[in-house]
Amino acid sequence: MEINNTIAEQWKGRKLWRLLFPLIVEQMLAVTIGMADTAMVASVGEHAVSGVSLVDSINVLLVIAFGALAMGGSVVVSQYIGRRDTKKARVAACQLMYTTAAVSLAIMLFTAALCAPILRLVYGRIEADVMEAVKTYFMLSAISYPFLAIYNAAASLYRSMGNSRISMLISLLVNILNITGNAVLIFGFHLGVLGAGLSTMASRVVAAVVLMAMLVSDKYSPISLADLCNIRLNGGVIRSILNVGIPSGVESSMFQIGKILVARIFTTFGTAAIAANAISNSINSFTSTPGLLSV
Repeated sequence: MEINNTIAEQWKGRKLWRLLFPLIVEQMLAVTIGMADTAMVASVGEHAVSGVSLVDSINVLLVIAFGALAMGGSVVVSQYIGRRDTKKARVAACQLMYTTAAVSLAIMLFTAALCAPILRLVYGRIEADVMEAVKTYFMLSAISYPFLAIYNAAASLYRSMGNSRISMLISLLVNILNITGNAVLIFGFHLGVLGAGLSTMASRVVAAVVLMAMLVSDKYSPISLADLCNIRLNGGVIRSILNVGIPSGVESSMFQIGKILVARIFTTFGTAAIAANAISNSINSFTSTPGLLSV
């Protein structure tokens, strides 16, 4: 009996590791996107590094928010999968996509319309060349928010089935596209911050489109989105998703809000201080990667 229990525990450990390892790699790859942009625009100058890093702090906050919303959806979907209720699991998956699209589009429109006031409110007065870099990168980031949110939601649905390998591979693809795009646009076409923003936006679009295509085309999956175009809102399911996602998002965002406030202090010290803080934050991000894992 004891031998059987030991074997069972080892088997559970192996299954847990197969789930967690791709998640750890994926989180490290997610951190690498911002780090790659920061490192590759360094050749443009301190103002470019500063601009990308200041926007990246806001982007990380929104990544956390979108991730929390996706987690709320995956929890609800996982419950239905556990009950072997495929029909309701698919309904919940579609409701997550509707909610994610609506929230991210609202954030995109709000950010695009009030880009300059938001930046002045968050970071106060910064040097003119840094502000131009921030505006450029922030606007392109805003356009990519719906795609980033949809990617997070789609990846969470695969995790709800215990398949974290697919989202890891897509994250790897995103990094390859982002770094390649940065090399071409920054070093080849000399677009600087604009090139970094375009590359990041394009990689997020590809990630969202690929994952959504996989979910829509796989009609036999418990979380197939084949009926996504037949829009039917389910208030009860949406409330369940938000009841899990909102508290988690608020809790997870507190630390990042603190980092943004610290970044505001650094803006008063000049461009060099902002750039130095950006580089150190990029490196330090790897140390907290295992703690960022979500379901």
